[in-house]
Amino acid sequence: MFLAVKEILYNKGRYRLVVAVVFLISYMIFFLSSLSVGLARLNRLAIDNWQASSVVLSEYANKNLVASSLTEKDYQAYLGQENIAELGQMAVVANQESKEKKVNAQVFGLSWESFIAPKISSGRRAERPGELVVDKSIEQKGLKLGNQIQLNGSKKSYQIVGFTENNSFFTQPVLFMSLDDFRDLKYGSAQVKNTSFLVVKDQQKLKGAGLEQVSIETLIQNIPGYQAQVLTFSFMIGAMVLITFLVLGIFMYIITIQKIQLYGIMRAQGLASRTIIASIFWQIFLLTGLGLILAVGLLLLTQQFLPASMPFYSDWQAYAGLICLILLMSLAGGFLSIHKVIKIDPLRAIGGE
Repeated sequence: MFLAVKEILYNKGRYRLVVAVVFLISYMIFFLSSLSVGLARLNRLAIDNWQASSVVLSEYANKNLVASSLTEKDYQAYLGQENIAELGQMAVVANQESKEKKVNAQVFGLSWESFIAPKISSGRRAERPGELVVDKSIEQKGLKLGNQIQLNGSKKSYQIVGFTENNSFFTQPVLFMSLDDFRDLKYGSAQVKNTSFLVVKDQQKLKGAGLEQVSIETLIQNIPGYQAQVLTFSFMIGAMVLITFLVLGIFMYIITIQKIQLYGIMRAQGLASRTIIASIFWQIFLLTGLGLILAVGLLLLTQQFLPASMPFYSDWQAYAGLICLILLMSLAGGFLSIHKVIKIDPLRAIGGE
C-alpha cells in the first residue's frame, strides 16, 4: 500500500483523471439507481403498506389488479374474517369545481375497520359519505385539506378530511373512501356489492370458481409496465458498472505500460512481482474509493435541490451493494495489467525494449 500511495502522490495529474472518471460514472449509477427505486416505490407503495401475503382476483384478470372485479357471490363466503379485506380500485381524474386543473389519481374503496385502512398523518379518518383520506403527495398538485373535489366529472363533491403518507399506486396518489362511496362512484349504486379483489393477510388459501389467489410479489410483478421499467434501469446500471470495469482496466493497463522501465528497475533490485501487482490493486482500490466517496457526497447535495415531484429515493442498502460491485469490477479491471507485470524482463525493460 505504501508504494501505491507514493505513486499516486507523485503522479497526481494522471490519477486525478482516473478519480474523475470513477466519480462521474459512479454518480450516474447512484442517480439512476435512486430514480429506479423511486419509480418502483411509487408503483407499489400502497400495496406494500397492506403488509399482506396474497390477494384474490378474478381468474380472467390474468394477475392484473386493475382488471379484476368480483361479485358478491364470488366472495361472500369469506366476509367477516379479520384477516381478509375487501378492496375496490379504480382510476379517477380529480378536480376542484372552481378550478380547471385536473389530477390523475387512484381510488381505493375499503372498510375503515379493516387491516388495510391507511394510517392518518394529519386531519382525521373519513366518517361520513363523501369524505376522503388522500396521500399527502397530492398537495403538490394544489389540493389541500378541506378542499371539495369532483371525480371523473361527476356532480357529486367529495371532501378531503385527512392525509396519509406513502400511499401511491401506478405512480399516482391514492384516494381512500368507503366501500359504499366506491360502489356508488364505479357502479352507480351502493347496492351493487361488487368489489375489485380481496386482500389476505395470513397464509390461508381461498378457493372458489372463477377466483385466483396470487402472492403480493406476483401481483407487483404484474403491474403493467413495472417489470419493463425495472429491467430497463437495471440494464442501464449494469452497463455503466461494466464501463467502469473497462475504463479502469484500460487506464491501469496504459499506466502500467508507461512504467515498464520503472518496474524493470524494481525487479532488478529484487522486488517481487507480487509486490508490484499488489501496488496496482491498491492504487485501483484507493482511486475507486475516493471517486465513490465524492459521488455519494454529490448525490446527497443533489438530493437537496431536486423537486418533490421527482421520484428520487435514497436506498442505502442498494448503494452499499453498488459500491461493493463497483469496487469489485474496478479491481477486476486490474487483471488486465497482471500479465504485463509478470512477463517483465528486467534487462530488456531497463534497456527500453
